[in-house]
Amino acid sequence: MLVGGDIIYDAMRQTIEEAEDLSKSFLESIKRLKAPIYYAIGNHEHFGLYNQDIEESHPLFGKKFYEKYFGEKYYSFDHKGWHFITIDNMEVSDRKYIGKVDSIQMEWLKNDIECVADSTPIVIMYHVPLITTLSQYYGGGTRANTNKLATENSNDLLKLFNNKNLKLVLQGHIHYFEALNVLNKTTFISAPSASGKWWLGKQHDIEEGFIRIDVKGDQFEYQYIDYGWVSPRQKQKK
Repeated sequence: MLVGGDIIYDAMRQTIEEAEDLSKSFLESIKRLKAPIYYAIGNHEHFGLYNQDIEESHPLFGKKFYEKYFGEKYYSFDHKGWHFITIDNMEVSDRKYIGKVDSIQMEWLKNDIECVADSTPIVIMYHVPLITTLSQYYGGGTRANTNKLATENSNDLLKLFNNKNLKLVLQGHIHYFEALNVLNKTTFISAPSASGKWWLGKQHDIEEGFIRIDVKGDQFEYQYIDYGWVSPRQKQKK
């Protein structure tokens, strides 16, 4: 199971007691799933970012909170012939975040994939999209994404995979469902949110749900699954 960030809502604004309670509650609930679970950091796991009462000197400020509860910010592993890579693609400055992969990770990533055979199928998971149609869909074909919606140095990252078998790219953040087949080589999937519109119903006309991916050899199929939850607001309308 791959969890692409925004695991809780919301360490950016809550007190440390509230943020820790949310994390502990999630981790207790997720134990019911009998599968390995891999996480990526989302903006909502950056503790204290929007809470001016939290000093930046706090031992769990920013990404340190995520590391305590959910593990490494970036890493890779192999599973059944596929190579999986998780990236932290948020850069934080002055209590603000943008979508960007830092130079340390770029160097790590370059070294990581050098050890992967060119034919091995690769999956990347991260939170802020590398590419997305969100702004173009709502604002027209020439509307640009901001660096809070997409990763500003995505081109530099993707160039590292020019001679690799990058099959699948999994991204989140925007509560928007899209699947882009790029050059008949790489599929980019923006997954909708398990919370929909933050537990208020649909977001971008998509119900609360997740993506199921079925893999056979080096090929895969994907399916969006609405898990059937109905928000209190939707119940009131009925």
